[in-house]
Amino acid sequence: MVAAQFASAVIIPIKSFEGAKERLASALTATERHRLAVYMATRVVVAASPFSVFIVCDDEEVAHFARQHGAVVVQQDNPGLNTAARIGLDAARNAGFEWGIIAHSDLPLATHFDHLFEESMPPKTICVVGDQPKDGTNVLVIASDSDFTFHYGPGSFQAHCQEAARRGYDVRIIDDLALAIDIDTPADLAHLPTDWNLKSL
Repeated sequence: MVAAQFASAVIIPIKSFEGAKERLASALTATERHRLAVYMATRVVVAASPFSVFIVCDDEEVAHFARQHGAVVVQQDNPGLNTAARIGLDAARNAGFEWGIIAHSDLPLATHFDHLFEESMPPKTICVVGDQPKDGTNVLVIASDSDFTFHYGPGSFQAHCQEAARRGYDVRIIDDLALAIDIDTPADLAHLPTDWNLKSL
């Protein structure tokens, strides 16, 4: 483990578990989708150890989940992933953390995040982990006092790299299959462990 861990926090925006992953409706029931969303979020929170975890949400079930797992609940009043990333990063900064690791909650193969750091990383650095097609941004590491503009949504991987270049940041692209796998479509379900629906992390 590197020293940078102790100045860092993992920020996980979670909209809700109820009605999650509607694009999987042709393959999973609503109950299965709910269980999958909880399973993946739990996997990400477990992978975040030993970092402090901030969960950004506006949903009471998610807030309860966060408290059960020892995470800090960050209340989100305005919708949107870009807003969630910003208020989560601000909360980490206000709590004294120098770096934020913004991670999606649907990374079922995540096991750790500590390898995303070097011992002394210049503040004007971002580390970007894209999804498999390098379209979305699954994990982004950035200094907590940065005024970086987030561009989550379609094409966010390139948009974040371009934003960083415009601001003169050192962009570090990290290829990590375990963090590149997210679950959005029925085809993605092939990446899940076969007994995921029976597991309790």
